[in-house]
Amino acid sequence: MHGAMLISFREGFEALLILVIIISYLKRLGGEAQVRPVFLGGAAAALSGLVFGGLAHFTYEASVEKELIEALGAFIAVPVLTSVIYWMAKKGARIREELESRVERLYASGRGAAGFFALGFIVVFREAVETVLFTAPMLFADPVGTILGIAAGLAGSGVLAYSIFRAGMRINIRNFFYATSILLVLVASGILGYGVHEALEWAEEEGLDTGILGLKIYSLQVPETSLLHEKNLVGSLLSVMLGYTAEMELARLIIQLGYLALGLFLVIRTYSRRA
Repeated sequence: MHGAMLISFREGFEALLILVIIISYLKRLGGEAQVRPVFLGGAAAALSGLVFGGLAHFTYEASVEKELIEALGAFIAVPVLTSVIYWMAKKGARIREELESRVERLYASGRGAAGFFALGFIVVFREAVETVLFTAPMLFADPVGTILGIAAGLAGSGVLAYSIFRAGMRINIRNFFYATSILLVLVASGILGYGVHEALEWAEEEGLDTGILGLKIYSLQVPETSLLHEKNLVGSLLSVMLGYTAEMELARLIIQLGYLALGLFLVIRTYSRRA
């Protein structure tokens, strides 16, 4: 739930921030008539994201190789999430200027409602697909908690985006994306570790020998009723922020910590250079 909430908050805020920039600049240009098509395009994209998420979950429920599906979902989500984090580190500080230039060109071209509907759809659909992709491994493992987390994250991003709109875009976008990028690296490392764990379980069920990599380096024997279990309050927070789990295989430890070290290094170095 907490991981889904953080991801949906970041992705939802990014989509809404882009819409706020577009709408604010349209009003400055005197293009109030084009605001409605932008909203409708964004709403259509959000609905498409829901359909995409439903299809992903239906595919998972129909599969007999659930561990393999969960592992593949994690292995696909993490590289994409990493690329999004890196792209925002490189481009986030100039996103407002680039968007305003794009809106101005589109407005001057006279393409009308269809062009702005497409613009609203594209910017929101990308974030919707990313949200579904990044939360898919969580959705497979805990559908109810993940859906609640997504709803809470989107609600929070909506409140923040509206507040920024009312305040006239007074926010340091770079610092916001810097902080959330570090948090997302932590979340991504946990998703990757979970994918490794599911892959090892699938290999064991198939009778494949994982050797020393499949050996558990520790097992805390934490009962599911304990707050420290990764599905409960304290354990889930630790799981999201630190990749905590009640038991861990050697392969998961190596890959998870390796990704965490590399991801934090790249994010910190990129933002330091931008500064």
